[in-house]
Amino acid sequence: MNELHLEIGAALVYAGIFILIFALGEIIRYLQPSCPELSRKFIHFAGGLTALTFPRHIQSHWSILCLATGFAAVLVLAKMKGLLRSVHGIERKSYGAMLFPVSVYLLFLLGQSRTILYFVSILVMTVSDTLAAVIGDRYGSIRYEVEGVTKSLEGSTVFFFVTFLCVHISLLLMTPTGRLESVLMAFVIAVLITAFEAVSPTGSDNFFVPLGTFFILGNMMKQPLPAMLNRIGILLAMMVATAILTAKIKLFKTTGLIGMILVNYAAWTLAGVTWFLPLLLGQILLYGLVAYFVDKVTEGITGYQIKFLFYAVLLPVLLIFAANALHARLTFFLPYVTSITTTLAIIGYFFLAILKPCQDEWLRCLARNRALSILCCAGLSVAGVCLIPIFFHGQAVIVSLFIVFGATSFALCLFHFLFQKMGLGLQIVLRQRVRLLCSLIAVALVFLLQEFAFSS
Repeated sequence: MNELHLEIGAALVYAGIFILIFALGEIIRYLQPSCPELSRKFIHFAGGLTALTFPRHIQSHWSILCLATGFAAVLVLAKMKGLLRSVHGIERKSYGAMLFPVSVYLLFLLGQSRTILYFVSILVMTVSDTLAAVIGDRYGSIRYEVEGVTKSLEGSTVFFFVTFLCVHISLLLMTPTGRLESVLMAFVIAVLITAFEAVSPTGSDNFFVPLGTFFILGNMMKQPLPAMLNRIGILLAMMVATAILTAKIKLFKTTGLIGMILVNYAAWTLAGVTWFLPLLLGQILLYGLVAYFVDKVTEGITGYQIKFLFYAVLLPVLLIFAANALHARLTFFLPYVTSITTTLAIIGYFFLAILKPCQDEWLRCLARNRALSILCCAGLSVAGVCLIPIFFHGQAVIVSLFIVFGATSFALCLFHFLFQKMGLGLQIVLRQRVRLLCSLIAVALVFLLQEFAFSS
């Protein structure tokens, strides 16, 4: 009972500290109304440093869940009511404030037995992000844009060096990691996480930066020195290969290209070649579709920025993280593959829906026959992405293919219905969200089907 009282007491103390931080943020906002980012970054920095001490004083993740849920609810209600201008009083659209407590809870839950991973991830999200924003805003002169949000090269450079120091010094002081290994890990993580931060839209860096740091560092700490050097070589090779593959048809702009490299590296290093293969085959199929349809459709289908990629790969990336966190790659593999096939099938179906009127007769016939186009798009996607990976995966190949094909076809039928019902032709962002929703439903369906098919 005494331990429970101490736990509740610690949680209440932390709640009081966070309330004080918000109050100080409001005072700063009142004193410096012309600098809305100042109060916002103060709360971010002070809140992050406070969260660093959680493992020392709180044992149960339920306590952190209560704190995170409570403050997330307060932030959402405050945004709806126009309150807490110290957090929400910025012109740009951002969900970073709401994602912050979510990330803290997930990191605490995942890092209960690996405090160093929790510590470094929170430290990078707190210190690197704050210093990069403050210095970039004050001294940044070389600007670039990510989906309407302006960032600076100077800020990204600061983020890189501070992240390197956060990882390197933490490993040296808190673990028996050797100096060379620590330098290599810090360098790779700084490169990757700086790229994550640079291309994260609408405050999503508060989610992807700490979770990316957690999983990449956790994976690298298990590797001997030769394996680390091999990982660096893989990263460089992926940069070159992805750039070459994209250059000819200019599928992605710079932000999209960086994002694709990050996703490729995450799939390879966190899940292995078996998981990377469907992603690679999916990219090749996507490039082929775009190259074939680029002159045959009424809408531009090249030059995508990070937002397109965000909606296309969000689900596969989350499934990679979940499979690693739960140590359940076998359970997550078919849903992961389905998240790729549904996205590609829907993209192919959309290309048929926006064909120019004077195209080949067989294409016009295919576009007019919706049932046939759904079957063709689903079949092409499954054949192009799944055949080889599922064969190597080795779990009931024929049954697995039927499950993925059925779920992909269902997602396409649902997208067709919503496409017609909601008039998604010109609503680009809504169309991408609907595509993500259809893929999510298909993934959930695969979880159910494989549980039924393989339970015996």
